[in-house]
Amino acid sequence: MLRFTALYTVLAALLMVRSTVYAQCDQQSSLAVTSALFSTSNLTCQSAFSQQAWSRRINGTDTLEIVYIAPVTAGNWVGLGFSSTGKMGGSVALLAVMNSSSSASATWWNLYSHSIGHLSEDASSFLRNLTVQYSNGNVSISAVVNITAILAPNTPDSLLFASGPVSGSMPLQHSEYTSQVANFAPAGTLPKGYKISTDHLRKAHAAVNIVGWGILLPVGAIIARYCRLWDPTWFYLHVTFQVLGFILIVAGLILGTNLYGRLKGLSGISHHRALGIFVFVLACLQILAIVLRPKKDAKLRRYWNWYHSWVGRIALLLAAVNVLVGIHVAHEKRSVTVGYGVIAALEITAFLLLESLYWIKRSKKPQVPHHAPAFGYGDDV
Repeated sequence: MLRFTALYTVLAALLMVRSTVYAQCDQQSSLAVTSALFSTSNLTCQSAFSQQAWSRRINGTDTLEIVYIAPVTAGNWVGLGFSSTGKMGGSVALLAVMNSSSSASATWWNLYSHSIGHLSEDASSFLRNLTVQYSNGNVSISAVVNITAILAPNTPDSLLFASGPVSGSMPLQHSEYTSQVANFAPAGTLPKGYKISTDHLRKAHAAVNIVGWGILLPVGAIIARYCRLWDPTWFYLHVTFQVLGFILIVAGLILGTNLYGRLKGLSGISHHRALGIFVFVLACLQILAIVLRPKKDAKLRRYWNWYHSWVGRIALLLAAVNVLVGIHVAHEKRSVTVGYGVIAALEITAFLLLESLYWIKRSKKPQVPHHAPAFGYGDDV
């Protein structure tokens, strides 16, 4: 029965269809831009960090009505870029710079690999109805853009969200940056105020992986290693934690796959994705190991225990590294890093304490054989 359950869990995970997650942008909306020279109703939204871009493509034309809203402080800039590659180099961006404590201005810039320069051509060839306003720490920019002419002869397929410091009035290299697949859908094709939200996808992806890889699976492994006196309760607790953890990391993989297509220009995301897929394969091997495990009296059982133990250890270690990589790549807030660090510290402390007690107890009873692996199911599964 346990083997069938394990096999069914893996097959169900592999057959799950990728889902599209719809999320509403923050309460602050394009309707706050009272100075826009066009109607701001029925716009769709894309967001990253604390920035939002509300847009509507006019049916049958290359005209895009867009509103960009972002928090900005003195000595910094924020900007929305248009790219045909998903990268900064070769893109064009509308950057807002604080002029004083109460006003901001917006200018179009060419973005190169390691520097920023003014547009060589007149922005009026692709831009009209530009308005800028600053209120309560947020800059709001509205404009009508010809998206075919903006990067001619290429057409933008990505939006860039970025921010960074300024020197005088000159923007310096960005301190945070992400790229999303642009969705310049005609008005009315999506529910009002809705669009796939990268921020929500990213937060959901981080949450399920931190809970799955960072809490449930390590706790389940600790139970298998140190709670054998609760037989057979330890076994059912262990299986419960591992199955729930596996379900969450499957959800994390689905969310991450969905997210990857929208953040293809984000530095380091390919490495995070590759390592995530690798540790997911290790998790699947752990589940399948139950299906293929030899009988207790088989000669191969000893080697199976060794394999199951070390694959589990490697998977948990690499998953912890990948969580930190993901936090760094996504430029998560310091509180996220600290929160995960606290979780990891508590688990490491518990492991060291329990492992010390385990070996002290074992040294006092050398005549009692015990082959429980550190991060596996053990001989009694």
